[in-house]
Amino acid sequence: MPSTHPTPDAPRLLRTATAALLLALVLGGCIVNDRRSAGTILDDQSMEFRIIDAIYSEPEIDNRDHIKVEVYNRVALLVGEARTEANRATAERVAGEVSYVDRVVNELAVTERDGAGGRAENSWLTWKVNAALTRENPVPGIDSTRIQVVTARNTVYLMGLVTRAEGDAVAEVVRNVGGVEKVVKVFSYMD
Repeated sequence: MPSTHPTPDAPRLLRTATAALLLALVLGGCIVNDRRSAGTILDDQSMEFRIIDAIYSEPEIDNRDHIKVEVYNRVALLVGEARTEANRATAERVAGEVSYVDRVVNELAVTERDGAGGRAENSWLTWKVNAALTRENPVPGIDSTRIQVVTARNTVYLMGLVTRAEGDAVAEVVRNVGGVEKVVKVFSYMD
């Protein structure tokens, strides 16, 4: 007599289990290597989305502005381009009003939006900096993935939860990467 219960779709179950395992490994690796608590990591991501939504909900800010937001350890970094000084100030004000943001670092340039070539150059420079930090690992025992690298207009912004000595060592490596014109430390210091 045939079973009346549906048989599970084995390929679908295998794909689901594989995806869950990969997600657990990725998230586990991020959390193990990150000095922030799992709660802070999730809070940072949530703040980032809320800040972006709040900024682009302002009537004067539109797609002619290019405002990138990165949040690390409750510090919000704003980079990119704002068309006017008023838009730059609005973005900073709105970011600071989001719950749990401890500090806003406003590095928006008041200028026309950077084209695709400039954004591609920023991505390339970010890749080069991350490669240098992985290759040279300036601080024994520190995992270079703990450093968040953000690039805009050949300026590299460094975020992370580090000691002052670690931050200085990381910044020194970054200063020597070809194409880097300026390094800005936006670290949260443990000491």
